[in-house]
Amino acid sequence: MKWFQFKTTQARIAVLTGALALLAVVTAVVSVINAAAMQEELAYLKDLTVSLEQHADARAAVLKNQLAMKNMLLSDDSGVKDFGDEFRYQEDISEYAYSQWLAWPDEELVGLNSSLEVWEAARDQFIDKAWNGDLGSETAALLIDEVDPAAARLENEVQNLNAWDVQFLRDHMATLEDRTQTNAITGMVVLVLAAALVVWGVYVTLNISEPLDGLTSAVVAFENNTYRPEMLRRHQARPDDLGSLARAVGGMAESISASNRTKEQFLTAAKRFIPVQYLEFLEKPSITDVQLGDHVSAEMAVMFSDIRGFTSMSEGMTAKQNFDFVNEYLELVSPLIQKHEGFIVKFLGDGMMAIFPYGVDDAVKAGIEKEMAVQQFNERIKAHGLGPISVGIGIHTGPMMVGMIGESLRMQGDAFSDNVNLTSRIEGLNKFYGTSMIISQDTLDQLPQPVNYRLRYLGKAVVKGRVDPLGLYEILDGLSREVIARREETRADFEQGVALFAQGKLREAGLAFDRVLAQDPSDKTARVYLEQCADRVDRPLPSDWNGAIVMESK
Repeated sequence: MKWFQFKTTQARIAVLTGALALLAVVTAVVSVINAAAMQEELAYLKDLTVSLEQHADARAAVLKNQLAMKNMLLSDDSGVKDFGDEFRYQEDISEYAYSQWLAWPDEELVGLNSSLEVWEAARDQFIDKAWNGDLGSETAALLIDEVDPAAARLENEVQNLNAWDVQFLRDHMATLEDRTQTNAITGMVVLVLAAALVVWGVYVTLNISEPLDGLTSAVVAFENNTYRPEMLRRHQARPDDLGSLARAVGGMAESISASNRTKEQFLTAAKRFIPVQYLEFLEKPSITDVQLGDHVSAEMAVMFSDIRGFTSMSEGMTAKQNFDFVNEYLELVSPLIQKHEGFIVKFLGDGMMAIFPYGVDDAVKAGIEKEMAVQQFNERIKAHGLGPISVGIGIHTGPMMVGMIGESLRMQGDAFSDNVNLTSRIEGLNKFYGTSMIISQDTLDQLPQPVNYRLRYLGKAVVKGRVDPLGLYEILDGLSREVIARREETRADFEQGVALFAQGKLREAGLAFDRVLAQDPSDKTARVYLEQCADRVDRPLPSDWNGAIVMESK
């Protein structure tokens, strides 16, 4: 029984399709026939329009020819007559007559031919007299009396032909209107039949198309992870095979949706430990594709940063307050790393290590915005009775390897290179110099537009564990406007002092740093150099002196 009903539905669809196809073929044939007939009528109407235009031009040519003859009478008898216009208009009349001989049967042109002969005889007589200079006033009057009736007769014949063409035009317009009305009626009949067939088709296919649409929507929603059980509930109640299919799809979707939710929760949680940017850098589409030992080697900018003075501040806090404070700070500054195409490799208590694989400029901009964010953070914690904090940032650039370390059951991202350790040492120099943000000479050399930043040369230093001195620069852009203004005012004296210090001219260097401190007592870096000058001024300098300050501790 089910098979018979299914076949019956197929038969109905086949009949519906055949009826629609037959209707389409008949409509197409009728349309082609009507289009050809209308095209023929339109072509004939176009010829009639051209003929009407020729009649009008001929009448105008006759009138202009008359006028040209009369203009000859008005000219001086002794002068030379201008026959150009008259000949040109007569040529137009001749061309018109020729076109009518081609278009009409001879019996229809008897009147035109007779009128044309009378006209040409009168016209030729006038031209002969005018050519020989015999147009006296009396002769002219006689000639005009012959020309005018001939012209009137010719014009009348042209008008008759025009009237015939107008009547033909009206007859064909009426035929065209009748055909258009017939086409409109045919179109209405076809439209009614098509509408009836469509209604029938909707009735026949509704019970099949509706559940299939529901199943399709459910599958698409399942693919987009937006499936809801009620999407198939109505179709699952059907007693036929489509109902069985809907119940099977619903059960499968429920099972897979639950699995997808679990997977999505896992991936969301995993992103907190391995950021998306890290996966992109390792060229991994998902965290499930990450393997122990995956790494990328390249030249990159590394940033280390931490909170200055947090240890002493945390002594007066409980463990939870410490956690809350650090998390609030990190939540504020961490997005700035991502904003500038970097990613955090790991958190180091109240600090962090981040890399910027796509440009040194990204690291410097992120550091500047981090300093500005700390200033806003200080305003926030001030309301809770806490003192301000400061941040230390160190940036260095060089080759390194970033990837996954650990063992098969526990791994994490990290970066390996002597340059990574060196960056940590550079960040620690902020405490020694009393600065907030220091970049290395290598970083400065990689900046595409160093002039975009306010910076000052801090001199050279040899960090613990290294032999070669590092060129160091302080970035001022993230400091308050007041501090930046003071640093800019004293920059010339400060950099002169650093240069004199490197040359071993410690007394002169000390005087330069004295001038800096006289204008800006808060410049701790100048004070450090002044102490270095005072400590070394009475002692002989090493033979290899280059002005580098050797750090005894990290």
